Amino acid sequence: MSSKYILFSSLEEYNTQVEDYISSFSGKHAKRMKNIENAMNNFLTDIYGYLPTAGEMKWPVLEPNFKTTTTSLLPFNEAWSYKVTECIVHFYIDDELFLRVFRNPEKYIPFLCQCEGVIGPDMSQYADMPAEMRYRHAYCNAYLSMLIQKEGGNLYPNITWSKSDSYWYSYPENFQNSVIAISSNGVHKNGLALYRWKQGYNMALIRLSPQQIIRYGQVIDGENTKISTYHINERLNMLRNGCKRK
Repeated sequence: MSSKYILFSSLEEYNTQVEDYISSFSGKHAKRMKNIENAMNNFLTDIYGYLPTAGEMKWPVLEPNFKTTTTSLLPFNEAWSYKVTECIVHFYIDDELFLRVFRNPEKYIPFLCQCEGVIGPDMSQYADMPAEMRYRHAYCNAYLSMLIQKEGGNLYPNITWSKSDSYWYSYPENFQNSVIAISSNGVHKNGLALYRWKQGYNMALIRLSPQQIIRYGQVIDGENTKISTYHINERLNMLRNGCKRK
């Protein structure tokens, strides 16, 4: 049986897997993961009132975006703090820096809709997470993206994946020929992470045939650079150059 039909077999089993995963951390890391899961749980509760099974859960339907762009990117926390709207807002930052958007979407979506563009949220899907947990994070990303889009935001689909068992929900068919966004943050830490990123990237090209890729992070060998617009990790670049933000 395909993995998509056995996810979320019960809420109790899901919670047990999450607790086991969080207990593998200690101190501030465990607290961080707990905060994230509480935010995701409350977000889903506000939508449904319960955690649906995979069979009951219809994936949020997003519209493709065919507007190519060279507009500069700015992380959500900085765009919000300085009320900068002449940019494309991204969420390629620490999860805790944008948990507030999931906690109170009514407060932040109007601002995001004023921006020139928004790349869909990027709640982390670590490879060592239980499959159900990665699926849940991806679903929350997609649902919040849909809310932004339905309120008039110029949303660019954020294409993310983890292990190969995530492919069935990572590349919605209606994003064919769309402009999409992909980040390579953190994939250089080890060979396996880089391998998984390359495999998922190639799958995105095959399944979606994007007309443009808004790429955040370092260029990786084998990419289709002809259709990619690259944006650096500004903070990482400052650290490498020994600079501080004024």
